[in-house]
Amino acid sequence: MKKRVFIFITVIAVSTASAWEKYAGNPVLEPGPDWAYLALSDPSVICIPGGGCVVVYTAAGYDTLHGETLTRPGAAWSSGAFDWTMSTGPVMTNGFPGTWDSAAVETPAIFFDGDSIIMLYAGDREHGGGELAIGIASSHDGGMSFTRLSDCPIFERDTTRPEEYRWVESPTFIRIGDSLVMWYNAVSLDWHVTVCRASSFDGIHWDRYPGNPVMDIGPPGEFDEIGVYSPSVRQLGDSLFMIYQGLALGESTYAWDSTSLGYAISTDGGISWTRGEDNPVLGPGPPGSWDETGPKTPSCTIAGDGIIGFYWDGSDGGLGMFSHSFTAVNESPAMPDNIAIRAYPNPFNGSCRLMIDDCGLRVDEISIFDIAGHLVAELPVTSAGQPPVDPYETTWQPGKSLRSGIYFIRAANDEQTATKRIFYLK
Repeated sequence: MKKRVFIFITVIAVSTASAWEKYAGNPVLEPGPDWAYLALSDPSVICIPGGGCVVVYTAAGYDTLHGETLTRPGAAWSSGAFDWTMSTGPVMTNGFPGTWDSAAVETPAIFFDGDSIIMLYAGDREHGGGELAIGIASSHDGGMSFTRLSDCPIFERDTTRPEEYRWVESPTFIRIGDSLVMWYNAVSLDWHVTVCRASSFDGIHWDRYPGNPVMDIGPPGEFDEIGVYSPSVRQLGDSLFMIYQGLALGESTYAWDSTSLGYAISTDGGISWTRGEDNPVLGPGPPGSWDETGPKTPSCTIAGDGIIGFYWDGSDGGLGMFSHSFTAVNESPAMPDNIAIRAYPNPFNGSCRLMIDDCGLRVDEISIFDIAGHLVAELPVTSAGQPPVDPYETTWQPGKSLRSGIYFIRAANDEQTATKRIFYLK
């Protein structure tokens, strides 16, 4: 079978009808060994073409070498979506004692840039010291280890700018043309958390957007009334998509204990952002659930016709996953939706029965893709010269080498394409 990569995302808007779903098997990553026994937080997830998915996160735990508690990044890998293998230790160490990131290497953000993974992160010389700045590192082994590209911060607060008087943290970035473009959290004197923008040609020297912040806090009473926190930005066709954590006043002033997730869309390179009309889209779990104090610090990656995301539970329960399907927006006159895909059971653990209802139009292709958009199977369709079957039924039984995860069924003819998300659980 020829190896093909299909890019079939033409989405520029997010459906308010499609569900935002938390994975029923959450949490997927939990604290464990000494170096990560306190908490896992601040995930950043990407898919690497031909290399599965990587998530890098902040791990808080005990450092046996220095005899103290530190925060530093760990990682996990998956060829699907739910089967994750965690690193056996930190993927990057803290700086030497007394240096700018000696106590904390946290809120990592990763991006695959051709032949390496680049990571931006926030560092601090002491826990809660209020001197957070942003550094850069890279990995050439799929995220198993990261090497600093600079011994000094590449981006620090500018106290002449009111929006970032206290500190900067929680970067997220992508490449746009020849530049790396970063969005980061700026914390003001009155503890408002906004999103600002900067760009760089080399990843070391950065220029702030003069109109910062590019996304301000929400109005009083909204879920993000005091903070637009922990943004995660990804390219979505000709637009940009951002998932973020909203901060609102809790029972005590600036408690930041009332959190939900929202999203925003930008069509001008991340300078202006339009919040989703259906925000917030994910909230805390019910009392007694593992994520009753979350969701917090989200991250997402584009997967097929939607997104796959991670979030922190807000305590010591670990990291969970969520998903969302997009609805395509076509500026040309709308065509009737003549192709429909049904799959059952879904989720499934052996084989999945598919019914392709094409309303009398011949379906030329039935393909299955993983969450990175790679073709994993092609299913037979009606042979040439035979009348179309309505609906057409077939069965997909994954090969033994495929892992548990989210896959996408794609049925297409010359005029239309339909996709369906299915969950494979071994």
